[in-house]
Amino acid sequence: MRDEIVIISRSLPMHGLGGMEVVAWDVAKSLHLQECKVKVITTHTGRYKGLHKIDGIDVYFIENVKSGKYSSKWWLKSRDYFQRNHQQSCKTVLSVSTGAYGLLPLKDNKIKFVIQVHGTALGEFNSKIKTRTLKSILTSPKNLYWFLKDFVNYPKFDSVIAIGEGVYKDLISKPYSKFVSSDNVKLISNGIDSDLFNSKNKNLVDIRQKYNIHENTKVLLTACRLHPQKGVENGIRLFNEISPKENCHYYIAGDGPDKERLLKLCDELKLKDKVTFLGSLTHQELADFLSISHAFIFLTNRIEGLPLNTLEAASVGVPILLSKHVNLFSSEHIYLVDQINNESNVGILNRLLSTDIADRQSYIPEEFTLTYSGKKYKKLLD
Repeated sequence: MRDEIVIISRSLPMHGLGGMEVVAWDVAKSLHLQECKVKVITTHTGRYKGLHKIDGIDVYFIENVKSGKYSSKWWLKSRDYFQRNHQQSCKTVLSVSTGAYGLLPLKDNKIKFVIQVHGTALGEFNSKIKTRTLKSILTSPKNLYWFLKDFVNYPKFDSVIAIGEGVYKDLISKPYSKFVSSDNVKLISNGIDSDLFNSKNKNLVDIRQKYNIHENTKVLLTACRLHPQKGVENGIRLFNEISPKENCHYYIAGDGPDKERLLKLCDELKLKDKVTFLGSLTHQELADFLSISHAFIFLTNRIEGLPLNTLEAASVGVPILLSKHVNLFSSEHIYLVDQINNESNVGILNRLLSTDIADRQSYIPEEFTLTYSGKKYKKLLD
């Protein structure tokens, strides 16, 4: 009997938090809660190897491949494991990004193949060129290579899921529309756990005490991977323009290759005592910090798909200072700005710092909640 939905992803939150990883695991858990038979195949981690049951879901961590990365061994071993353990029982394969490209030679009319697209290779190429760092420019040809891979493989999927409006527009426009039928492109926006990320029943005094934050300190927050494309430097330079800073503190959650450079920048700007790098946070910790934040800053240089961090901030009711090229829903609480125009942005930030955060309300539309998106995934995959 074919009753399995098999999700193929090179990485999950167990490998380290990232938007793609969180979305993949949230979809798996949502389908499981809706009584779908879900199986997941991924690469090994330091802790996990082989078969494990996590949150009630069977997850197989493939050994002897690069952890969290695509590789020729990953394509071969994921196909071999699927062929031996799931080919006769699977009804749908969900490829998280290009995770299931290795399985495409097995495709037949008995198994539906669906791919979840978090961003296009050409969009990533454009982001790297705009960042203008040497490393970004040198690695940009890799995105053209992936575009050619997508050109060959996207048409083989029965459905192509765009995780946000921006990605959807890319996929139904040239050049993608030349090789992907618009009828096969589906929009299922990223959804977040609105029960965890909410503005209700929060004891702000207790949360401040928990993290040793003074009751009068006005908190600004950024949460993302620390990478030049994510524009954390833009947030730091904007914070440097705020005057006075006596009762303000900027918290930066996340980790990544840009951390040391950003720490050095804070030293140069004499912000060492006013900016704290939190490292990677759990979902609960991030929800706590959002609840006491006056504003969420995400001045990314990158062309984003649908960033989870902004949805989480909106769900808690936090105003967002956001790069104007990011496609998000409209709200009076979202300020779309030029990410490097500090002269204009500092005025917005000062106004947000003067507001009362005690009684704010969530302003996230229902379509961006996990409950809503989970039902759409079940309808498409089950």
